Amino acid sequence: MNRWLLCALLLPLWLTAPVYAQSPCSDCFYAAEEEARKCLDNAISADDKHGCLETRQTRHKACSNNQCQKVRDEAEITETQATPGRPGLSPYTPTEGEWLALIVRAGLRREASPDRPYSLDIFLADPQTLHIMVRHASTMDREQVRKVIEGARESIRNTAKGYGWDKWVKIRETVEMYKAKK
Repeated sequence: MNRWLLCALLLPLWLTAPVYAQSPCSDCFYAAEEEARKCLDNAISADDKHGCLETRQTRHKACSNNQCQKVRDEAEITETQATPGRPGLSPYTPTEGEWLALIVRAGLRREASPDRPYSLDIFLADPQTLHIMVRHASTMDREQVRKVIEGARESIRNTAKGYGWDKWVKIRETVEMYKAKK
């Protein structure tokens, strides 16, 4: 009998919602706990206490099934809707060409430096064409430039093949020369 009394008195403390709860779900659970606590305080017999606990459990189910479900549904709708006027918040899935351009650009892009007298960039020219842009110093000979372009082409082909996109990918290039700085 003492165990039941101890459980009946401690159970509301364990399941009581925190004081800082502000959502309708938390408020509902907190109200159910408050009602159960008042009922247990006024209960005289074990049957009265059992009735209080059953009522509490019923109120918790009602909170979970009705009010909290509405709150969860509203939150889900809000999360899936794009917020107008705030660019960048709506989900975006890149096209295959955009993804391929991004991947190879991340791996191949180079800025000109004293030990590497060329810059290389890759961008998407149209949905199926990647464009290689090479700017090189006048001190580089044609064979070096050709090797740089061929290496970039090979890398693009291998990456496209890894995704199964090698059948549709087209590659073109532009080469520009600039005067070497002394």
